[in-house]
Amino acid sequence: MAFRTLYKTLFEIDVLHSYFLNDGSVTYISMDDDDKKIQHKKYNFLDYINVVPSYATQVALKNHKLVLRKNLRSFTVLANVTEENDKFRLHRFLENDQKLTFLIYVKDYLFDNYTELASTNDNRLYYFSNIKPATESDPYSYIPLNTSNDLITEDFLLTEESTRQLWYDMEQDNIRAEIRQRLDLIAELKEEDLNTDQGQQIIDQTIQKEQGKGLLGVIELQMIGDNAMDVIEIDTSDVNDVKSFLLDPTPGYKLHFENRKTIWKYIKKSDENELETLSVKPLTRNGFIEIDPDTDFSGPLPSDIDKYIFPNPTANIIKQITDENTNITTTYSEIFI
Repeated sequence: MAFRTLYKTLFEIDVLHSYFLNDGSVTYISMDDDDKKIQHKKYNFLDYINVVPSYATQVALKNHKLVLRKNLRSFTVLANVTEENDKFRLHRFLENDQKLTFLIYVKDYLFDNYTELASTNDNRLYYFSNIKPATESDPYSYIPLNTSNDLITEDFLLTEESTRQLWYDMEQDNIRAEIRQRLDLIAELKEEDLNTDQGQQIIDQTIQKEQGKGLLGVIELQMIGDNAMDVIEIDTSDVNDVKSFLLDPTPGYKLHFENRKTIWKYIKKSDENELETLSVKPLTRNGFIEIDPDTDFSGPLPSDIDKYIFPNPTANIIKQITDENTNITTTYSEIFI
């Protein structure tokens, strides 16, 4: 008898970025499916970001016969299943409170230049989940579904209190999954230590250490989530044979980063001229955004403006200037022509 091992998708998470997927001023979101497919051919989210399962999740994936797969546009977790009554039963039962946790690390040193994202330098992490932390208040932003047009904003940025609790809980999961004893300070912390200055300092230091390696945030999916945002179905009709099944359709989520928009400043040193656009314009790696001097610039134009060439900026040169009077910060892209 032939033995058949069957794997099916447990869930999938798209990782998108408008800087790479927009075509000049044409946004990826506004494109039809055919145009999106064209953009996909030159896109790989692993060029700028990496997704790494936590240690506890690595153990859970192995113990539950789950497999992590990454492709150009998304990452997927596959489950070993068997067919049962037109459904797919997981070979290894998944509890309703089982969590799968993935750390998001930035790989590209220019990421902050071309990404519209609030700073995470204050011991706060972005959090994308189907469950709401007890320390967060309403309204709360859950991980976007892949059918939505939601973009990543600071709404997904946890408070410092929530970030510490998240990191502590993750480390506790990691400790429980370890065969050997952990020797670092955070392994000695108790729940009540989160309310002490010393405990908070220890956790903040571990977070800062990972942020120094590029840590941006955390993706965490619980098998049974809030508001019916479930990853699996659990059948308890037979108490002697509790089962977990894949959902149909397969749960799909999305992280869509927005591209940064800047004032474009054209600098011609030979003539000592500087021209700034009246409004911000998007940074994109693909396509071209045409500049019209009559509408895009203010004030008197050089007499030989028709001889000027206005290339689009790269993401390499970004400068932020804060007005001393208004305290408003303006972000510039400098282009030397």
